[in-house]
Amino acid sequence: EDGKAEADTYSARAGHSEHQTGLAIDITKSSGSFISNSDKEFTWLKNNSYKYGFILRYTEEKQPITGVIHESWHWRFVGINEAIKIKASGLCLEEYLENKGNN
Repeated sequence: EDGKAEADTYSARAGHSEHQTGLAIDITKSSGSFISNSDKEFTWLKNNSYKYGFILRYTEEKQPITGVIHESWHWRFVGINEAIKIKASGLCLEEYLENKGNN
């Protein structure tokens, strides 16, 4: 309905979802709805998830780089050491990996 380019910003094509790797999770509240930026769970995750190896995968400000809309519920496991570095850098995963490859 929205066309391929638009649909790719909010829905992974078959075989292209990070969830299929087992490294990404979507976090919901006990009600079953996805967490949002205004939820206390989101605030806790944003401040603490890196300590457990997770990063917020898709942020609003990085949409031009990731090509995916902000998803407050989508968290990606990258390992504790990498999560600490990514959080400190302020980079998204694509930028971080590109930077890491240039070092």
